Amino acid sequence: MRRLLVPLLACALVVLLAPAAGAAPALDLSATRYVALGDSYAAGVGATPDPASGECRRSDRSYPALWAAQNDPASFVSVACSGANSAEVVAKQVSAVGRDTTLVTITAGGNDTGFAPVLATCSTAPDDESCFRAIRGGEHAARFVAPGGLISTIVGVRLQAPDAKIVVLGYPRLFEPGACDVPGVPNETRREALNRAADTLNASLADAAHRFRGQFVDVRDAFAGHGICGSDPWINPPAQPTTPAVYHPNALGYAEGYLPALTAAAARP
Repeated sequence: MRRLLVPLLACALVVLLAPAAGAAPALDLSATRYVALGDSYAAGVGATPDPASGECRRSDRSYPALWAAQNDPASFVSVACSGANSAEVVAKQVSAVGRDTTLVTITAGGNDTGFAPVLATCSTAPDDESCFRAIRGGEHAARFVAPGGLISTIVGVRLQAPDAKIVVLGYPRLFEPGACDVPGVPNETRREALNRAADTLNASLADAAHRFRGQFVDVRDAFAGHGICGSDPWINPPAQPTTPAVYHPNALGYAEGYLPALTAAAARP
């Protein structure tokens, strides 16, 4: 990550020192050229991925694909990829943005915090402290690594498409509070700590996005009542054997949670 951020600091200064842009005009949907960047949450891993997308596991039920199907933009491409951290988004995905790109969405940062290993530890550790130690490490990365990765992504996009609308979509809390009878989930104390960690990550990403002329979309309220352990979950629960879809939004999560949030954000000037 250090190798990623250092060369981009000068580019970041260009963005910071340039005159602030006025409010962007509302998108002309028929002329919109849309590029989706990010990790498994952007790719749609939890909503029946297309085998043709290989290890990136992109789905036509992901929020980028649903928005494109609903709005029929002039062009649409998703290069979001399962497992991508911020460095990989910058190195492998930002190049898909062109000078004529008018809308870019980003969901990234979860893998910078060790999303999967932390959940694995909290699901299997014999004592709570092992889980909390893993969460503290993830929160440290959420505060000091993920924001820099997002800034690098936004700067890379700005250099390629200075006038594009950039929408950064965050992450939901995974669990509903209270008792839970879903097999394989961490105990209540661990679940509460994991939800707080999601809050930490979202706060860091929101701050980074706002500082660099990106629009942050918080999806936590949209998913409220629909986490694992709720009566109508929009997050895939643990499974045996474990699959990549675990702890990712299902099709309803994208259609009822992420899509309305993106639709509202894209419509705002």
